[in-house]
Amino acid sequence: MKTLIEHFQEHWSKLNLSPDKKLLIAVSGGIDSMVLCDLCLKSKLQFSIAHCNFQLRAEASDLDQKFIENYADQNKIELFTKRFDVEQCKSDKNISTQMAARELRYDWFEELLNEHSFDYLLTAHHLNDSLETFIINLTRGTGIGGLLGIKEVNQKILRPLLPFSKMQIRKYAIQNRLKWRVDQSNASLNYIRNKVRHQITPILEELHPSFLSNFNTSIENLNGDWQLIQNHIESIKKDLFKHTENQIEISIDALKQLNPLDNYIFHLFNNYGFRYPTEIKKLIYSDQNGEIKSKKFRLIKNRSQLILISINIESIPDEIEINVPEIIEKPLYLKVSVSNERDFGADETFDLEKLSLPLRLRKAKTGDSFYPIGMKGRKKVSKFFKDEKYSKLDKENAWILVDNEDRILCILGKRMDERFKITENTHKFLNIYLC
Repeated sequence: MKTLIEHFQEHWSKLNLSPDKKLLIAVSGGIDSMVLCDLCLKSKLQFSIAHCNFQLRAEASDLDQKFIENYADQNKIELFTKRFDVEQCKSDKNISTQMAARELRYDWFEELLNEHSFDYLLTAHHLNDSLETFIINLTRGTGIGGLLGIKEVNQKILRPLLPFSKMQIRKYAIQNRLKWRVDQSNASLNYIRNKVRHQITPILEELHPSFLSNFNTSIENLNGDWQLIQNHIESIKKDLFKHTENQIEISIDALKQLNPLDNYIFHLFNNYGFRYPTEIKKLIYSDQNGEIKSKKFRLIKNRSQLILISINIESIPDEIEINVPEIIEKPLYLKVSVSNERDFGADETFDLEKLSLPLRLRKAKTGDSFYPIGMKGRKKVSKFFKDEKYSKLDKENAWILVDNEDRILCILGKRMDERFKITENTHKFLNIYLC
C-alpha cells in the first residue's frame, strides 16, 4: 500500500508543474498546514511560508507565530508574517469575523505573490474541507456550481491535499512525529463549518464507512457534468452573443426561446456578475428600454436587443474646453484648425466669424435644441436622437460641439447646425477633423 508521501508526489506530478516553480505556502501552524510543509520539504519543492497573525486569541496567536518562526528558522525556509486588525476590518465593512479574516489574508497573499514573483499559493485544504463546503452550500440553496466542493486549482491557488482525508493527514503527522499548534476555536460550535465538521460529518461516515471516498467520486462526477454544461453554454454563446467593437449584442427573441430560461440566463450571464435571472427576465419582458448593472458590466435593453458592455472606470469629464487650434485625444480624437480657404479633407467646416470662441465639447443636456442643416426650423436634440433611432448607449456616447455662448455647432459625426454653415461669403474657416 502506498504511503501518503507517495500518493502526494504522484498527485503533484499530475499537476504538470515544472520543478522550478516558486511556491508560497499559507501556514497557520495547525496540523493540516504543517503536514503540507513536511510533504513539500520531503518532495524537495521550492517554497516559502506566509503566516497571518489575526490577534483573535490573545497570547495563543502570538505563540502560533513564534512556533512558525522557529519552524522556518530550523528548516531554513523564507518566512513572511503579518499582524491584522480583524475587528477593525469587520467593523469597517460590516462583515463577519471569518469573512474579514478571509479578505485580509487573501489580499495579503496576492500582494506577496506579485511583489516576490511567486508562481502559486498553496493552501492545506483537504477532502473533509471540501465536504463541509458542499454541505454548507447545499443548506443555503445552490445550483450545481455550488456543489463542486473546493477547486483544486483556482488561478494561482493550489490545494494539493484535496484528495486526502483528515484521517490520512492526522495519521501521517503522528507517524512522522510532526509538531503542530491546536486552535481551540476549531472546537467551537458557534460556527456553521464547525457544526458540520463535528456533528454532521461523523454521522455520514457512520452511515457508510466509505462515505468520504464515495463523496470524492461524486465530486469528480459533478465536475464532469459541470464541464459538459459549460461546453454547452459556450456553444450557445457563440450563436447568441454577437461581438462588436466594444459591446456584445444579444437577440431578446432568441434568448426567450431557451428552455429552461432561468437556468440558461444564470449560466450565460453569471460570469458578468449578474446572479439573479429574475432581474434579467424583468428587463427582457418589459415594454420599455432599461438597464441593470453588476460591478463591472451594464446590461441594457435596447428595443429587441440586450447590450452587454463593460463599465468604463476611467473618469471622463462631461465638458471639455477646446482652444483653436488644438488637438485632443480623449475622450475622442479631435483636431481643430483655422484656414483662409476651405479644407475639403475636414469632417466638418464652419464659418469662424459666425461663432464665439472658445469652443466646448460636452454631452447633451435637457432642453438642448439646434437647427439641423437640411431641415427647416429648430429641433430638440432629444427628438433628433429619437428620429435617428439612437440607442441608450448611442445617446451616452454622443458628443456635442458648442461655442462660447453654448450654441450647438454640431452633433459630432452626425449633423451640423444651419446657422454656422459656410457660404460664398465665408473668409475664415473653422475645420474639424475626427478620427
